[in-house]
Amino acid sequence: MELQLEQVTKYYGTKLAVDRLDMSLGPGVYGLLGANGAGKTTLMRLICDILDPTSGMIRYCHQDIHQMGEQYRSVLGYLPQKFGYYPEFTALRFLLYMSALKGLDKAAAMERSTELLRLTGLLQEKNKKIKTYSGGMQRRLGIAQAMLNDPYILVLDEPTSGLDPKERVRFRNLISSFSKDKIVLLSTHIVADVEYIADKIFIMKKGRLLKAGTLEEITSETGGIVWECAVSPTTAAAMGERYTIVNAKRKEDKIILRIVSEDRPSKDAVQTEATLEDIYLHYFSGEGDEIYDTAVSF
Repeated sequence: MELQLEQVTKYYGTKLAVDRLDMSLGPGVYGLLGANGAGKTTLMRLICDILDPTSGMIRYCHQDIHQMGEQYRSVLGYLPQKFGYYPEFTALRFLLYMSALKGLDKAAAMERSTELLRLTGLLQEKNKKIKTYSGGMQRRLGIAQAMLNDPYILVLDEPTSGLDPKERVRFRNLISSFSKDKIVLLSTHIVADVEYIADKIFIMKKGRLLKAGTLEEITSETGGIVWECAVSPTTAAAMGERYTIVNAKRKEDKIILRIVSEDRPSKDAVQTEATLEDIYLHYFSGEGDEIYDTAVSF
């Protein structure tokens, strides 16, 4: 089982959204990181055959996914960033409705829907209207509908966006439990979600892949850019204007700064091991509303 992208490119008019991407995905969890506008959603819609590439080819088990048609859709599960539902439907009715659209017979639909409601922790709430669900419950229902056909390829676009920390942990565990023998592609700008569950990470910017590899490979390849130093509050404020500050912690009369910089930010700065968050901020500081504000004031 393999999903292959070969020189996949997508233009919207004259705007380049995805630029000659090559990827090869086997069973496992893949984290796709990038700021708003990086091309993540476009890439996922291409993989789901919702959009046609301007050029290039996407193959599943060596077959063109567009030519496979219904055969490809039968192995695909998709949770879009904006998950649509019927607010007056109960969770069970919604899953049965989606099962019918996916071609499951009534008996199989009831069995599969009940199983997924149990796995997502919604079985006791199955007869409540979706409009009464919390954001976390709705996202869990979203992954349940994506899993109805027991897909080999599961595509999740910003699945934990807007969730509180407890729901995010629950969702990550849920995704991990579904990932055995499946290709799971998870798009997010929440670094921790990728760091905890992804077997391989893709960092995407302006339609291209900047980095691809395991967490260890990516953090080790981008070495020598993370520094720590203890400075006065006045100096910390000045450095915040010049550098990307990952963390600032007061200790007595000093501020301990963690800085991402190609160059040593001060003569007393000491190199330290990079994390995925450091790498992310290195590439995306200042891009998009979701990127941390690195200005420091005391």
